[in-house]
Amino acid sequence: MIALPSLAILGTWLIGTFPLFQIIAIVLFGIALWDWNRFFDRSRTIETVLGLSGGLIVSGTIAAIVYRPPVESLASQSVAMISWIALALALVQLYRSAETVLTVIRGWMYAIAILAFITVWQMAAEKLPAVNGPFPSPAYLAGSMVAGILLMPVGFALEKDRRLRWTYPVVAVLATGVTWTTHRSVAFGCCLAVLLLWLATRHRVTAGIIAVLAAAGELFFHSQMPMRWADVGSEPPLTSDLHRAVIETGWQILQNSWFIGVGPGGLASHWPQSQSLYAGPYFLFVEIASEYGLAITVAVVCALLGALVWCVQRLWQTMSGKLASPERAPAFWLAVMILSLPVTTSIQAQWLDVPLSALAVATLALLARHIESPQGRALVWSAGPGALEETMSPPDHGDDFEEQQRRQPDAPDEVLPGGD
Repeated sequence: MIALPSLAILGTWLIGTFPLFQIIAIVLFGIALWDWNRFFDRSRTIETVLGLSGGLIVSGTIAAIVYRPPVESLASQSVAMISWIALALALVQLYRSAETVLTVIRGWMYAIAILAFITVWQMAAEKLPAVNGPFPSPAYLAGSMVAGILLMPVGFALEKDRRLRWTYPVVAVLATGVTWTTHRSVAFGCCLAVLLLWLATRHRVTAGIIAVLAAAGELFFHSQMPMRWADVGSEPPLTSDLHRAVIETGWQILQNSWFIGVGPGGLASHWPQSQSLYAGPYFLFVEIASEYGLAITVAVVCALLGALVWCVQRLWQTMSGKLASPERAPAFWLAVMILSLPVTTSIQAQWLDVPLSALAVATLALLARHIESPQGRALVWSAGPGALEETMSPPDHGDDFEEQQRRQPDAPDEVLPGGD
């Protein structure tokens, strides 16, 4: 699992069109099936992922039958969506404790370091207006960096090895620098906002001063710093007005398909020529809705809102602790990830066909599973000889959990033969 992010980046780049990442996702899914046979995960998270997976398959099949998207695009996105489903189910089923989350986040950290190395190498070897790393365009590099930097505060909070804690802020700053080389203003602003918010959870006064200075700079220099999703690249500058027009185009495609979608991979054949330079919805929910229909999009939004409720409940239970503590940081940053999805998923033109997007969704599901059972999955001996079965996780009482454990009376001393 720790190698998954690096494989998502380097797989098709080094080996060509060989679907290495998809194969690894299927192998992990097979391991998860074996694990499920031994320890069935009785959690609402895996039930939700299973329900959404079934809904995607049904809605995609109906839309494909009605609108018949190109076979090549249909096959490509079907493989991508299978890897999404397989990886999300695998990570949720293989969850054991916070160590599982930390393992995946460490993998993201190594992947960002690899992306930084590739970016420096491209800048030194080629004279490009904006580097794209191993991705097809700079937008995908920027989107990957934003997804990775959002996980660094969680890794920093969960990391028990003090020799590694310094690497998380260093990698976060590195990701911000890489995003700056892509010339995506919105993505760069997201990275700066994450760094500022992370600083606010630990040093509020310093973060407050920086926030006031940033607000003043935006107020007085707004004309010099317009909101652009793309400043430099193969396409003309993508401003906020044009970005909104592209999203409206995706909405029109959904309306024209009677809200059932045009099928997996069907956007290319329905995209109008007037928007040919920006052939992508630039928004995850618009992309899902225009290809898979409005019903499954509403289901996805409801699932995200449910995870957000879990985050609020967890933060309420642990109100006496610090926001940067291991008990609170995962819930806080998962809530930030969910609330920022409308912006972070609009950085790149399309989401569904990118391997790293599948990993981002699976990591989000893994964090939700951790917040559902912060104490981890509990295993007890079953009645059968030598067999194991999973029980429900121990009740989570927030910060009072360990205190209550300490207050439990010690076991009575053993009475020796002949004693009173």
